[in-house]
Amino acid sequence: MIRLAILAPADGSLYSRLVAHLAAAEPGVALVSIIVRTPWTMARIRSEFRRDGARLIAKIRRKLIVGEENLNPESTQSIGAFANRVGVGKANLRAFAESRHIPYLKVADHNAHQALERLRAAAPDLIAFTGGGMIRKDLLSIPRLGTLNCHCGILPEYRGMDVVEWPSAEDRLKEPGIGLTLHFMDTGLDTGPILLRRRMELKRGDRFQSIRERIPEQQVTMMLDGIRGLRDESLRAEPQEPGAGRQYYVMHPRIYQYAELQLERAMSTPTPEQPAE
Repeated sequence: MIRLAILAPADGSLYSRLVAHLAAAEPGVALVSIIVRTPWTMARIRSEFRRDGARLIAKIRRKLIVGEENLNPESTQSIGAFANRVGVGKANLRAFAESRHIPYLKVADHNAHQALERLRAAAPDLIAFTGGGMIRKDLLSIPRLGTLNCHCGILPEYRGMDVVEWPSAEDRLKEPGIGLTLHFMDTGLDTGPILLRRRMELKRGDRFQSIRERIPEQQVTMMLDGIRGLRDESLRAEPQEPGAGRQYYVMHPRIYQYAELQLERAMSTPTPEQPAE
């Protein structure tokens, strides 16, 4: 039996809800705590605006106003469609926790004293981090095995921001490509030991929007694969080389336009596996 805690960025996060729902259904997994960060405090808005700029408005719209499950409702590859396939209902994390008698806490910051005390009392073997800001050393030291994060880039090559788009800007769609990495968190940024890497399968006609639309389902799948692998002791973490990879930052709009054009050209050119129509 593995004892699991979940850290989430908001009660309504569909990614967090999917991980909680599927993990709770796994044999040999005990969900012992759910801790949710209070969304959009003034400090958080200031911090994320410095990082994301005008894109923050779209983020708030997606997460709080429209809801991730209501975006592109006719798409079969959206996270909302995935939630429907696996039977995740409309209940938010608080309601889910109450229905399963799972200890639940909402805090302004996951590193807050109250959150640390709750986690120490829960004594998790593993924490699944599904978003909500930076995690500090005191929290990372609590779980016996560590804290899992699914990063939207191939590590160690692509750490940091906009790592879905940077491979296209750098003409590296084939190697290392666009993909995801499941890793243990440490005090660095995307520098912790690696458990799983998976490249995204790019499709004819793909754009960044369609690629990003498919990522959340892959994140959930990788997170659950990691939980199962650690439960069964079939996964071993691989440390990252200290000098490997690069740290990437928010992409300038002009570089984004160039990366989008590069992707459009690559995805409109038939490959031997993709004959021309």
